[in-house]
Amino acid sequence: MFYFNRTWVWTMLCLSIFGLGYFAGFWTAGNIPVIGTFSKQMPIFYVKKSSSEVCLTFDISWGNETLPRVLKILEENQVPATFFCSGPWGIRNPDALKSIYNKGHEIASHGDRHINLSQYPKAVVEDNLIKAHRDLLTVVDKVAPYFRPPNGDYDDLVIDTAREVGFETVIWSVDSLDWKNPGPDYMIKRVVSKVFPGAILLFHASDSSKQIHLALPEIIKELRIKGLKPVTLSQLMSEGTPGRNDPR
Repeated sequence: MFYFNRTWVWTMLCLSIFGLGYFAGFWTAGNIPVIGTFSKQMPIFYVKKSSSEVCLTFDISWGNETLPRVLKILEENQVPATFFCSGPWGIRNPDALKSIYNKGHEIASHGDRHINLSQYPKAVVEDNLIKAHRDLLTVVDKVAPYFRPPNGDYDDLVIDTAREVGFETVIWSVDSLDWKNPGPDYMIKRVVSKVFPGAILLFHASDSSKQIHLALPEIIKELRIKGLKPVTLSQLMSEGTPGRNDPR
């Protein structure tokens, strides 16, 4: 007769669970859960719609030298864009925030503290969103109901909490990598080769992006050659369906 050894059974069960989790990607080699990687509640990466539109988005959390250059290029080319602004930057630079708004661009939220929100509890995520929204509204009359988490970091809690307080989480489908300052030619080639109708493009108007003004005119030109019309995020979302599968 065969007898079960309880210690042996328990050991094999644990090894099986760990093995499945490891190969499924839920655990790292150090047995630490990967936070924000397997999110059931996906954010918006692009928009599915019949018209050939794209959205240029600019994150801004610090500095005041890059923004005027970007705004001048957008104005010269009559291109509307959506700016994801952090609350603290807006409070420190009210005239710059008003300039974005008064030039017809869309203001959206980049949160309050520039932290990876997936590493924090719900109360911190909620406070980050609400405080940034209130701060931005002390400077401009309208903030679009879109939120881009700092560093593009999210998990289910971040997305669910954002929705509870009235925001849809928006990431991007094409990263220009302007924050790495790889050179204007590289950025132009990267964006033009990866763009598609409905794409949400990531740029920065923070001073860490030191070359975007050198690449932006040619990027806009090439987008139009491809028959793509730059619009704000709200315009892109109009009569469109959010694309929640990550195309990157």
